[in-house]
Amino acid sequence: MRSLLAGGLAGVTAVALAGGCAAQQFQALEPKLELRNAAQQLADAQQAGFTLKVTGDPAALVAAAGKDADAATVKQLFNSSVSLAYDKGGPGTDDDKSSLAATVDGVTGTEVRFVGGVVYAKAPVSELAAKFGATPAEVKELSGGTSEFDAFFAGQWVSIDLTALSKDAPTPTTGPDQQKALAEFTTSATNLLEGADVKRDGADDKHLIVTSSTTKAYAEAKRFATAVEPSLAAQFKKAPADKPIVLDLWIDNGKLTAAELDVLQFVDGATGRVAARLEVSEPQAIEAPTGATKLDLSTMPYFGGGADLSELEKLGN
Repeated sequence: MRSLLAGGLAGVTAVALAGGCAAQQFQALEPKLELRNAAQQLADAQQAGFTLKVTGDPAALVAAAGKDADAATVKQLFNSSVSLAYDKGGPGTDDDKSSLAATVDGVTGTEVRFVGGVVYAKAPVSELAAKFGATPAEVKELSGGTSEFDAFFAGQWVSIDLTALSKDAPTPTTGPDQQKALAEFTTSATNLLEGADVKRDGADDKHLIVTSSTTKAYAEAKRFATAVEPSLAAQFKKAPADKPIVLDLWIDNGKLTAAELDVLQFVDGATGRVAARLEVSEPQAIEAPTGATKLDLSTMPYFGGGADLSELEKLGN
């Protein structure tokens, strides 16, 4: 009987120990699985929105940058943000839509939308000009003094039909090169995640702390750049000294809601925290604004009688 009891106790102990080890392994693996699922969900989303801003202590950034820092410029940086959104629509790229909105040193209202092969834009030109020391007359010189830009200078929507300007001008959609870049970026992010240590914040179960290293980040940055543009491989000549890199992520109900990277961790001797913060927002409808004034850039003196669409096409892509 004693031997039977001893054997039973030993068996129970072994099961308990095995269960405890399994629980510890699952506990260590669980946040990484949650992060992987959240990242995949975001990658598969038909619609998404993001806001990029800088948070933390401006004085810490000025101190870290030293003599190259300008306190006024740093303050403007902390008071600015950029929001991006896209809507893939149905199959194919013909119905893809995207938008970009910016807050510039606290001034809101700058926005660009790409809908149906047309670029729509508006900006608080007078406010921005005054903030940066330019007069409305000086700004208007950019248009050659023509009246076609009056609506834009008044802060109203204007539209530019890229396809009407040139039969060769592509519509602002995601082309093969952009799709390849996105795929390679996803691969690099996945590779970094696989080799990183992912832990849950004990004080906030929505907060995941991801720790990788400069060596791994450098290797993936080189792999990504080389895959997208082979000629960039020559720019990666020497890997930096190996040190930990910490990325903070927040996941709520299976969705990635925010990510922060403290940029001061790359500056030796820096104190405080200055983070590049990416916030993931709920998808919003991207529609062509009504009442937009149509602009024909091919007639504008500033463009020498013909518009260079390359920059607009890059934005659209």
